[in-house]
Amino acid sequence: MSKNRDDATLRVYAALEQYERALDMAAKHGALLAAELPQARLDGNFAMEVAQGAFTHFFNSLSTIVEARGQVVAGHRELAVVQRRFNLPVVSTGDKGGIPKLPAITSEEDMPRRAA
Repeated sequence: MSKNRDDATLRVYAALEQYERALDMAAKHGALLAAELPQARLDGNFAMEVAQGAFTHFFNSLSTIVEARGQVVAGHRELAVVQRRFNLPVVSTGDKGGIPKLPAITSEEDMPRRAA
């Protein structure tokens, strides 16, 4: 029984990793399209209202991808509960320490400086 559960865990992990990569690729390509749209309008000297509906839909699709990524993060938490409850193998290639806390920026002087 344990071998079956371990195998199932590894299959779920592989599918999850593939799904995460697909979401990130969709976000990347969506962002590239979002950057190209206003530049194409400027280059083509089109009025702002030209293709505004398409512009809105494409930008909204990016927020949907961001929401989907959040749902995947929540799914990870749920799978971690199952992993602990049933003592399944821990399978991970990501950071386990969580998101590092950055120092608070309280004034403009605390802002990082960029060198040109």
